[in-house]
Amino acid sequence: MSTQTVSEVFSPRSNLGEIPENSLFDDPDADIILRSCDHREFRVLKLHVTKVSPVLREAIQSALSSHTASTTPSLPSIQLSDSGATLSSLLSFILPIPSALPSTIEQTMLLLSVAQKYQMEIIMSSIRAAIASQDPPFIRQGTALQVYSLAQTHGLCPETLRAARITLTFSFTLEDLEDELGDTPLSYLHGLWKYHHRVQTYLADDLTAFKTTGIPSEMTGQPCRYGILTWLGEYIESMAKSLALFDLTEFHMFLSRHISASHYGCECANIPSGTIRAFWMALTNVVHDCMTRVSINVFQIYDIGINQKASIG
Repeated sequence: MSTQTVSEVFSPRSNLGEIPENSLFDDPDADIILRSCDHREFRVLKLHVTKVSPVLREAIQSALSSHTASTTPSLPSIQLSDSGATLSSLLSFILPIPSALPSTIEQTMLLLSVAQKYQMEIIMSSIRAAIASQDPPFIRQGTALQVYSLAQTHGLCPETLRAARITLTFSFTLEDLEDELGDTPLSYLHGLWKYHHRVQTYLADDLTAFKTTGIPSEMTGQPCRYGILTWLGEYIESMAKSLALFDLTEFHMFLSRHISASHYGCECANIPSGTIRAFWMALTNVVHDCMTRVSINVFQIYDIGINQKASIG
């Protein structure tokens, strides 16, 4: 049996947890065999694979050429460096069968990494769509740091930036990062720290301008015994120092403290909900626009790093 080895090109990956076998991985009409690094075989139609991966298309074409010159009657096979569990999940997004995401964060990030390695852009979009439909969200406060570290390790730019953005919503120190991420390379922690610093620098200028000219007139026109821009300005200034305060609950708590501190009562207790929504929408636009500008710069940095690694490899 002729086997085309791709492991020289693709380094081995850690194994995923077991995913149930599917009978379509042993297609009776199969014309190619994909072999995992842990000796599992996947008999599939090569058309499904070659349509979504130029990398595997080239490997399959090479295997077919070798197989044509062989007298062995068995199907041509491709030796891959990925585990059977990884390939099971990956093929579930390629073949006309129900898709199956892995059960852990590590396995899911590995799946995306393998799809990226084989240049399966359409499949990566499908995997990300499946991830986005999860409840609770895949990337959230409790998982953001872990996802950030894994995304950096696997060179997954969208997940890196999405996770980095989520980390902006809670406070931590560099020591907290080191404790949380353990053996994560210091360069990753430094990159996240620089991202936070860059966002806060941009945001401080943007919020200063917002406080001066951007607050909706519905809000500035509200009566307040102490001047509505006094306490509102304090909230905006504090948010510029800690983006963790960019939260509607935090805003309402800030407003409640202002009302409670007003010994003779304050008209701010009667601000219409529509006015608060208008203010919050305007503030949200400022913050998101800032994040988008910073994200573009970070993307360019990560793209350069990934391209350099690819050229060296």
